[in-house]
Amino acid sequence: MKRLLPLALLPLLAACEAPSDQPGAPHGGLAGLFQHPEAEPPAPEPLPPQVLAALPAGVPPTVVQQGADGCYLLTIEVTDPPTGYPLRDAAGTPVCEGGAVAMATDPAPIPGASAPLAPGSITPPAPIAPLNPT
Repeated sequence: MKRLLPLALLPLLAACEAPSDQPGAPHGGLAGLFQHPEAEPPAPEPLPPQVLAALPAGVPPTVVQQGADGCYLLTIEVTDPPTGYPLRDAAGTPVCEGGAVAMATDPAPIPGASAPLAPGSITPPAPIAPLNPT
């Protein structure tokens, strides 16, 4: 046990390292633990008024990110590119920087194509084997 005592004191000795006098150098030892950070992180940019107006009740502005296409998203995780649910205004259009983004509409019908199937218009296939009980 007495041989392990110097090894047990080694982390304590390393923590007592003298701080560096050079600016920007990390503070060594325990002295760096009790100092304030050098720089504060930059504050996020304020959201435009149309984004704040489109936020649902109870949703904080901190969950809003701008997507790669310029539209705003509701998201709880940081990804690259940003992903989430599109923020929509009262009319249902996505809220984007510089106005609304053109939304995809129904494609034009293809000439000669059959009409889309409606519920109840599908007939069941013919049975594979005869239904005569033997």
